[in-house]
Amino acid sequence: MLEAATSVCVERGFDGTTLPLIAERARVSPSAVYNHFHSREELLYAAAVRALDQITTVALRTGRGERPLQAIAMAYLRPEMRQNRRLIAELHLASRRDARLAALIAQWHQEYAGQFVGMLSGTDPNPKATTKVVFLLLLGLCHFDDVPTIRTPRDAVAERVERLIDALVPGLSDYE
Repeated sequence: MLEAATSVCVERGFDGTTLPLIAERARVSPSAVYNHFHSREELLYAAAVRALDQITTVALRTGRGERPLQAIAMAYLRPEMRQNRRLIAELHLASRRDARLAALIAQWHQEYAGQFVGMLSGTDPNPKATTKVVFLLLLGLCHFDDVPTIRTPRDAVAERVERLIDALVPGLSDYE
């Protein structure tokens, strides 16, 4: 169901995604969807959490060892993460129009921000500001495919993203 929800949302956008469409794509009855999720927002949130978990898994598998943030950013740029990037971007944009989704996204941000601020505490004079900039950078990477007119090798973009992260959080590159 999560894969079907992701596909429908990426194709139709949040506003065009309905539980019956997701059920049809998943080849299950609409009541089967309702047995697991109470709302479209809850299902799409679960799909987004799954997308983040997949990005994190790729980052850990192909990661940069002592450079976890760089590994996560590089995972966002991998071609097989395209659909995950699109879903995360779509849900963030839609959260401005949907209060239930906004509450779920806020919960997600608080959870991840708390972990990240904790990693920066003691090494950064303003860990909350740095955390917000990191989140904005990662959200920007979700739009990688939205700028096709600027043709450049993915590796060149990745190298510059790594340099940005090194400049933003130099102490984190030694974090384990």
